Amino acid sequence: MKDSKYHGIWICLLLLDGAGVGLGYKWVASEFSTLALSGYITLALLVSGLAAAPLIRFLVVGWGARYEEFRNRLNNGALVFYLRQFWQPRTDRIPALKEWPLPPERKGEADAAAESLFERIYREHYGRSAFIMPLALLQVAILLMVTLYALAEMEKLKLLVNNLVIVASIAGAYLFVVSDMVTAVRRRSLNVADVYWYALRMTLAIPIGAAVSAATSADAHAVSALQTVVAFAIGAFPMDVLMKLLRRLASRSFGASEQDQNSDQLIKLEGVTADIAAGMAAEGVNSIEQLIGTDPVLLSIRTGFPFKFILRLSSQAIVWRYFSDHGASLARLGLADVEAIFNLNEKLELKEDDPHRQQADKVVANAAACLQAGGGVTPDEATLRFLFGEICNQPYTRFLLSTLKQKNGYRRPRLVNAKPSEKPPEEPPNAA
Repeated sequence: MKDSKYHGIWICLLLLDGAGVGLGYKWVASEFSTLALSGYITLALLVSGLAAAPLIRFLVVGWGARYEEFRNRLNNGALVFYLRQFWQPRTDRIPALKEWPLPPERKGEADAAAESLFERIYREHYGRSAFIMPLALLQVAILLMVTLYALAEMEKLKLLVNNLVIVASIAGAYLFVVSDMVTAVRRRSLNVADVYWYALRMTLAIPIGAAVSAATSADAHAVSALQTVVAFAIGAFPMDVLMKLLRRLASRSFGASEQDQNSDQLIKLEGVTADIAAGMAAEGVNSIEQLIGTDPVLLSIRTGFPFKFILRLSSQAIVWRYFSDHGASLARLGLADVEAIFNLNEKLELKEDDPHRQQADKVVANAAACLQAGGGVTPDEATLRFLFGEICNQPYTRFLLSTLKQKNGYRRPRLVNAKPSEKPPEEPPNAA
C-alpha cells in the first residue's frame, strides 16, 4: 500500500518553513547580518527537513507495510474471527458478518465485508492523516527552538540560562527525537502518540536545560563543561526516563518512597522481559486478563511490538488464566500455548486403541504428575482433560488458531463443538 502522494508533505514543509522564516525576517532582518541570517535560514531548513524525512518515508512506505503485516496474519477467515471477537457491535450492522458463517457460495461476500470493515477501523485509529497535525507541531517546536537560540546567541534576546546550556539542551532533545524516530520507522512501529511526544520533548528542551543549570549552579549565567554535558545528556533522555527521574525527585522531596509495581504475571510469559512488560504497562496492560481482553491489533500498534508476538503472548495468557503459576510446569512439557493444547486435545478425542491417543494420554499423565510435583493445589488427570477442553472451546482460542498458517493453508477451527467437553469431577481441585 505504497502511497506516493504523501511526498507532497515536503512542499507543505517548505511552505511552513518559509512562513516561519518570513514572519521572523521583518523582526530580525535589521538586527542580523547577512551572514548570520543566511546561517539561521540554512540551519532552520536543515533541522526541520532532517526531522521530517523519516516520518514522510514512513507515511509513504512503512505505513502500508505495517498494514500488510496485520492482513497477512488475519487471512482466510481469521479476519472475521477477529472482528466478531473484538468488534461485534459493528459486525452486527453488516448482514454478511452478522449471519456468519455463511454458506460456501457466499463466502466471498463475508470476506469482502470483513476486509472493508477492518480497513475502515484501521484508518480510524491509525490513518495516515492522523500524523499530519503532530508533524506540524513538531516542526513549529523545532523552528521555535532554533529561533530562540539564534536570538540569544546574537544577544537580541535575554534568557535566564547560559547559551551553552541552551544549545546543549536543544541538541540533546533533537538527538533523541530524530534517533528515536529513525528507529521506530525502521521497525515500522511509529504511531501518532510518539510524534506528539517528540513535539513536547522539543518544546521543553530549554526549560529542562534551565532546570539543570539552576540545580547545579547558583549563578545561571556561569556554566561549567560538566553542566553543559549534563544538559545535553538530560536533553537526550527519553520522556519516560525523565518522568521517572522527576517522580523520584518529588518522592524524596516529600519524604515518600517510590514503589515499583510489577505487571502481574506478564513477566512470567515466555519472551517477556522487563522492558516489554513496561511497554505493555504504558498502554494500560498490567495483567493477564487485560492482555486477553485487549484488541491485539490496537495493542500491537500502540506498543510497536510485532503482531505475531502479541498473538503469541495472548496464546500463552489463556493457558496462564487457567493454570496460573502452574503454567510454567506445562511450558516445560511444550504445553505453553493454546496451539499445543489444541493439538493434544484433538488426539485425546481419537479412539482409545489409536497410538496417537495413547501417546496423548501419557502426555496428560505426565502433565498431571509434573503439576503435582510442583506442590500446592493441583488438578488431577480428569480435571486436566476438562481444562484443556475448556481452553480449546474459548472464542479467543478459535481466533488465535485461525491465524496460524498450516501446511495446507490456515486452520479453520470448529464453530460448534462436535463433542462436548468432559465433565469435571464433582469436587475438582482449584487449578489456579
